[in-house]
Amino acid sequence: YRAPGSDKWQRISWDDAFTRIAKLMKADRDANFIEKNEQGVTVNRWLSTGMLCASAASNETGMLTQKFARSLGMLAVDNQARV
Repeated sequence: YRAPGSDKWQRISWDDAFTRIAKLMKADRDANFIEKNEQGVTVNRWLSTGMLCASAASNETGMLTQKFARSLGMLAVDNQARV
């Protein structure tokens, strides 16, 4: 982990890393989630964050990763194998 403005890296536990990731994702989703479009239609979109799946993963893992990302409202989901 490298604190904002710092030039030093520090070791943190996996629990701390996952907690930080979860908090940052939640804060971004809360700030940018679009529940309805201009016509009032429910869209449930989270456009400010995306996910890139690894090409070494199986097809099934890629499908589950995409379903997870879509369940959070992410539209920007891609696979490294396509690139």
